[in-house]
Amino acid sequence: MQRLIAAAALAATLAGCATAPAPVPSREMPQLQLAPSALGRSLNQQQHLTLQAPGHDQQLDVLLEADAHRVQLGVLAMGQLAARLDWDGRTLKEDKASWWPAAVSGTRILSDLQLALWPIPAIQAALPAGWALADSGDARTLTQDGEVVTVVRRLGPHIVEIEQRREHFKLRIESIDLGGDAQFSD
Repeated sequence: MQRLIAAAALAATLAGCATAPAPVPSREMPQLQLAPSALGRSLNQQQHLTLQAPGHDQQLDVLLEADAHRVQLGVLAMGQLAARLDWDGRTLKEDKASWWPAAVSGTRILSDLQLALWPIPAIQAALPAGWALADSGDARTLTQDGEVVTVVRRLGPHIVEIEQRREHFKLRIESIDLGGDAQFSD
């Protein structure tokens, strides 16, 4: 009888240990992968990017084309093609120069681009639980459980600044419209 009681106690203890703890919300940025058609317009831009991070500033040029079927980016650094991205809404194709930092992710570039330019309702629908996007006209604020994570500001008709507060960097994007509308869309 004691063995049966001991076995039952052991089984109850093991069952208690097997209960999974409540999932902890991820503090990582959600990676947007919105359909090109969700943009609602075509873009054809040349962009000059200035990245400001503690102890590091870098400038890049980007050619951006987007329509209802695909988003294409060409990233130029020091006059050379550094990376090329092609997003069709299902597959992200990414070609990088051998000298381009492996840590720079095409998925992240696409996500930041979509956060800055895609319509707010499309972004809001794609955010995971606990994340929210608010718009105040000239700024978009991405929060996680009330904490401000990212602020996207329109500084002028063709200048956008993305401030990543958790990651402590700013990205300033100056655009030249080569045909299409480069401003926020709601």
